[in-house]
Amino acid sequence: MGDKQGVGERAGNYFLNKIGLRLTITGIMATIAWYAQEKSVSIAEFNAAYASIPLTGIMLAMLFDYGLDTGKLYNRMLGRGKSPLSKLAFAIGAVAMFFLAFTWLLAGTITLNFATITPATLIASAFVALIILLPHTGTSEWLLWLWIAETIVTGGAYLTILPAISLLIGALLGGV
Repeated sequence: MGDKQGVGERAGNYFLNKIGLRLTITGIMATIAWYAQEKSVSIAEFNAAYASIPLTGIMLAMLFDYGLDTGKLYNRMLGRGKSPLSKLAFAIGAVAMFFLAFTWLLAGTITLNFATITPATLIASAFVALIILLPHTGTSEWLLWLWIAETIVTGGAYLTILPAISLLIGALLGGV
């Protein structure tokens, strides 16, 4: 009898697992929508920013999403049986780090001075991070299908399979 959860514990876990995550995601969506409105990001700008994501970046995002949604990443990093609050905090922290890395990849610059990054790039990065945070998206390919659609819409003008690795190496070595 000592191993069973009480009604209060189950309600708390439900709140953290279901309602807490959904409220967090709703807040993130509202923030993205507000930022897009404030910066007057058009659909055409979003299309160009999303289509300019290298295919390898989309595949990396899908792999990360799969790891979060299937629990493999949680279990590896936190161990089984951890509290829902620690898993929620880990998910939000991991997605925030992914957002920063993905923004850096899209902007093509080492600095994360958000004033120098276009609003459309920030919206595209935030959108990818949001999809990763959403539950039950890790076994679908929505990021890839949207990338294909955006590539078609832009006529392949931004089609990139691999990011500019030579620019990346040059930037890391201080040459750019």
